[in-house]
Formats: sequence, structure tokens, C-alpha cells
Amino acid sequence: MGELRLYAVGIEEVRGIVGAEPAQAPQLREIAERAFGRHPAEAHAGGLLSRLGPLFKRVPATPVISPTDPEPRDVETLLAGAYVPHDRSGAAWRVMEALVHGLSWGATRMDLTSAALDDLDFALARGGVSAAVGLRHLLNSATSVGLLPVEGLTVGWHPYVKALAMASAYRGAMSELKTEAQQSLIASLVNWLDGFVPWADLAERTGRPTPDLIGFWAN
Repeated sequence: MGELRLYAVGIEEVRGIVGAEPAQAPQLREIAERAFGRHPAEAHAGGLLSRLGPLFKRVPATPVISPTDPEPRDVETLLAGAYVPHDRSGAAWRVMEALVHGLSWGATRMDLTSAALDDLDFALARGGVSAAVGLRHLLNSATSVGLLPVEGLTVGWHPYVKALAMASAYRGAMSELKTEAQQSLIASLVNWLDGFVPWADLAERTGRPTPDLIGFWAN
């Protein structure tokens, strides 16, 4: 089963995680500690971070730390912008997503296999939605965070204005969706995307960047 996890957070804040500014690093360490505990290899047991998909599952009862289980060194490597060895790339991406989640204004998730994602995009296109605001296009827009890709994980983004355009276009296509499952999925997504306007207002008042739409798809 695939899973698409969406976050509302400024892309520059996301890119700023790798090689974080000294003033920002303590906040990011605190987020990592909340997500993984003082020893990040101990996985967080609740919320979205407990549903990171097949890529991030530990082998039960094994004394060997999985290459995708974060350790303190993975957090520090990411924040320093240092070289991430190939065998720690999965752990680095897990830390990255935990930090994105911690910085985000809101988050949601959708159960989507590759076939289901394509079917949903096709159904939306049939309802008049441009491919430019489709879910595949979101995932094909690289975040350029400076981490090597890992098998089974695709990360993409859309700017704030596209997140608003998605909400409007998807709402207009609702009546054309043929299955109740797709209607429910899109209704929930539109409801979440509607949060971008108040989140942007709050970001402006607190001096943070306008939120963009960041997607992590484990497939």
C-alpha cells in the first residue's frame, strides 16, 4: 500500500534544514527529539510519523539498527549540511520528513498506490482539472533539498498559489468523480487545502514564509 503525506510549510524552510543556520538548529534538534526521543533510533509511536510506510519499517526484535532508523549522527549530519553516506540516506530522509512535519502548519495523508494515484489523476482530469495541478505533477516537482533520492520514496512540492489552485480545481471536479471512495478522498483533501489561506495569514503575522505544499509519497 502506498501513502501520500502532505505538509503545509514554506519550501525555503524545508531547504534550510540541510545546513541549518546556527540560530535555527536548536529548534530543529528539539523537533527531532520530540519525534524520535533522545535516541532517534527509537521510533516515534504515534501520529503521522508512525505511518511512514514500508520504506521506514523496522525489522521486529532485531538488535541491528536498520539503515532507515535515525541515529543522533543522522540529525547532526543533516543540520550541518555534511555528506550523507549512501547507507544512511534512508535515515536522513526520515529525519528530514520528521523536521518538515514539525515545522508544518498542517499535515494530512492519503492511502494511494501508484495505480490508485493514476486513477485519481485521470478522474480529476476528466472533471476538467489541469495536469499542472495534478498529484503526479506535484510529485514530479523536485524540492532540491540536496539529499540523494532513495528507492520507494518520492518527494515533491507545489508553491502556495498552486495549492490554492488545486483546492479550487478539485472542488469543481467533485461532481465528475465516479466512485464514492474518490469523492471522499478528494473532499477530505480539499477541506485540508482550504487551510492554506488562514495558515498564510498566521505565517505573515509571525514572520514566517508563506506555506507551500510538500508531498512525501512512499510507494
